[in-house]
Amino acid sequence: MKLNYIFSDNMVLAEGRPVRIFGTGKGVAKVTFLGEEKVCNNMEDGCWEVVFDPKEAGGPYEIVADLGGEKTVLKNVYIGVVCLLCGQSNAELPLKDTNTSKVLYRDNPSLRCFFVDRPWNGREAMAAEEGWHVAEKETVGNWSAIGYLAGTSIATCTGKAVGMIFCYQGASIIESWLPGFPVGGIAVPEAELHPDHAYPDYKAFNTPMAIYNSMLKTFAPFAFNYMVWYQGESDTTTAEAAVYDRYVAELLKGIRELFRLPKFKTALVQIADFKPRDEWHPEGWKAIQEAQKKAADSDPDIELVVSRDICEENEIHPPTKTALSERIAQKLLL
Repeated sequence: MKLNYIFSDNMVLAEGRPVRIFGTGKGVAKVTFLGEEKVCNNMEDGCWEVVFDPKEAGGPYEIVADLGGEKTVLKNVYIGVVCLLCGQSNAELPLKDTNTSKVLYRDNPSLRCFFVDRPWNGREAMAAEEGWHVAEKETVGNWSAIGYLAGTSIATCTGKAVGMIFCYQGASIIESWLPGFPVGGIAVPEAELHPDHAYPDYKAFNTPMAIYNSMLKTFAPFAFNYMVWYQGESDTTTAEAAVYDRYVAELLKGIRELFRLPKFKTALVQIADFKPRDEWHPEGWKAIQEAQKKAADSDPDIELVVSRDICEENEIHPPTKTALSERIAQKLLL
């Protein structure tokens, strides 16, 4: 028997959400947390799960898991604000590749992150097998810039521990994030898709449902409070823009069901202007921006985060991420 790989020392659990501790294997699971013991001995498909009632922010705590007679103790566990960061390369862009002043690279024991495994990438710079990472100025350069900077803002504003779950893939198309495809019988003809759909180097992850099945499912139903969605550059054709808002709705519906969270606020980052791509396909680029606004307007739990006024327009990966990250945090905490 074993715990799911997202459970380790230094993790952050979501305040106000059911605390689900889960894993795989056959036997009896006993988990003790804050003086309560929960037991599971009814397995389905080799999976087990125990659930504690929602808790208020606090810590540090320990969780003791007795799995088939083998005991594991998770230390330095906090309850606080947990945010899931998903998307493509602008969500992934490391802090060290931005123009963020290194004065802002700081130790912060209240800020932690977890890197979700990408099975097609090999060994990551900060791998999931290393568990949750506490922010240290020597290593935060390898974190997602958006994740580190928005997480820092959330921690400062709330005074609570913050856990950022990094689940992203550069150049990923939205179809790979969906729980099912096609959506309502809608599928864009192959000739009208962005080239990233067919680029050989992206084949491992740019097929319908690939990321949903190979990344999102691997740590569900770990609870979180907020989500950031920053994607769209790989879907910038007019045909894709015409269905993008419906795809976003289907994506969020699927994540709500997968993680058993009926409601959570999502910050949807509208892609920045990018003049070189505008010249190649201006109608598609602008149409995706409009589709992102439409998606936010149609769901009260989505907050649109405009980036064009605070990001460079000559870079596909705008290096200015500090102001954008602060805006994301503000939208989530409204």
